[in-house]
Amino acid sequence: MKREAANTGFVSRALRAEIRKTRRRFLWVLPLGVVLLEFLILATNEYAYKPEVAADGYFYLIWGIPIYNTIFLPLALAVMASRVCDAENRGNTWKLLYTMQEKKQLFDVKLLFGGLYALFLTALEALLIPALGQVIPITQAFPVRHYLIFLGVLFVVSWALFLMQQVLSLLIESQLIPLFIGLLGSFVGVFSAFFPMDKVTGFLPWGYYIVGMTFSSWYDEENRISHFYEVPFRWPWFLAFLIVFLILYFVGKRLFLKKEV
Repeated sequence: MKREAANTGFVSRALRAEIRKTRRRFLWVLPLGVVLLEFLILATNEYAYKPEVAADGYFYLIWGIPIYNTIFLPLALAVMASRVCDAENRGNTWKLLYTMQEKKQLFDVKLLFGGLYALFLTALEALLIPALGQVIPITQAFPVRHYLIFLGVLFVVSWALFLMQQVLSLLIESQLIPLFIGLLGSFVGVFSAFFPMDKVTGFLPWGYYIVGMTFSSWYDEENRISHFYEVPFRWPWFLAFLIVFLILYFVGKRLFLKKEV
């Protein structure tokens, strides 16, 4: 019991130390900026105000926001992970840190810190959809189940992508390479939405904001409107995604522990 309390206290102190190291870096601006940009794009889109869209308005939002997340979040999460790891990389203070903190605990604390930002992002987007529902004339009943699944997928995928970028930022001295991979993810992820799930999207980690959708759409060219229909949650794909990132956690942590400083 005492040992567990001591570990909890240490994690709390280490987490506070991470917050102090990044408090002047304004990392909270990144998720806030992404959500505000998405609000402006969707609130000013003339298509959303068509009378035909009102009946499926919330489906339109919960379908559209993951597309924009696929464009903006891979790079935003890469920047966040880079900034979280940059203090030690830039000053080469790893040896000094290891005299006060175990290497494996440092990896976990940074990942936990990234989870807090993923949670903050999820909370912002949880407010985004009702806020847009007040601006856009929507007659559809609020789809609670689809809404909750959307938020769960957003949190899990964002935290997983942060883990991937953290591993890259901790193992590679130059932060340009992890940032380039995040930028590449933003381009590749959105283009993957135009390809079959079982051939492209499901094999790209950045595409899982789209894989996690619980409905799809077809476009009526004659009337120029999208129609939405429900689809089952893609459990096999998502379980495979979780397994891959669980393996990445253990492999990335092991490589970090073996890294010489």
